[in-house]
Amino acid sequence: MLFYRTRAEAGREPWRVNYIHPLYSVAGAVLTEDAPTDHIHQRGIYWAWRRVLVDGVRVADGWVGDRLALEVAAPVTRTWPDGSAQLDVRTVWRAPIGATEHAIVEETSTIRAYPAVDGRRRLEIEVQLRALREGVQLAGTDDDKGYGGLSFRFAQATRVQLETDGRPIQATLAGMEAGAKVTFRWPTLTPPWPDSIQVACEVDGKPWVHWVLRQEPSMQNCAFPGRMPVQVPTGRPLTLRATLDIG
Repeated sequence: MLFYRTRAEAGREPWRVNYIHPLYSVAGAVLTEDAPTDHIHQRGIYWAWRRVLVDGVRVADGWVGDRLALEVAAPVTRTWPDGSAQLDVRTVWRAPIGATEHAIVEETSTIRAYPAVDGRRRLEIEVQLRALREGVQLAGTDDDKGYGGLSFRFAQATRVQLETDGRPIQATLAGMEAGAKVTFRWPTLTPPWPDSIQVACEVDGKPWVHWVLRQEPSMQNCAFPGRMPVQVPTGRPLTLRATLDIG
């Protein structure tokens, strides 16, 4: 169903790790794109922030891999009685503070894929972030888009139609508020391409409804936290979650 990248391919940027590509439909179509020419830094299903701050100072840009090093441990795999399969991964973020590189965030990610039922399959992604020092913050771009967070670089973006709460919506340049689920449909495509992918995002167990959406080659982004920085706690982690229903 998917391939999770723990290491960069030969000749690629060292930061191009810790993401999913390719993601397949039930019938075998490749649904994601990696390093497309229009936005070469975009990569499958990924989670990254334009502004990584420590004590109010921007120290790294995880979106384009600027000054952020990711140490990805070997994933732990398991299967469940319901037929689902799971990957658990620990990643340490390192960034320069002054003249010295420091470990600033511990990330624990879980990716769980379920068996297909009636031609559809569910994928769950959970990302837990815990700061390894005080004063670590994350933020999207400092503009009306505020993009950053859980991101999905789906293929065939020029042919996608968007829905939320059963009603059609149109992508805008700025961010927008959507319902608890956003549905991406491709009515002009045929199998093995799926009819739709439905995505629901949560932050600390609550629906996150601020999106940056595109009907042109680009990412689809649950834009958390948006323009204003959010603190990454040192105790109980900040938890992001995305559920995809593909079919």
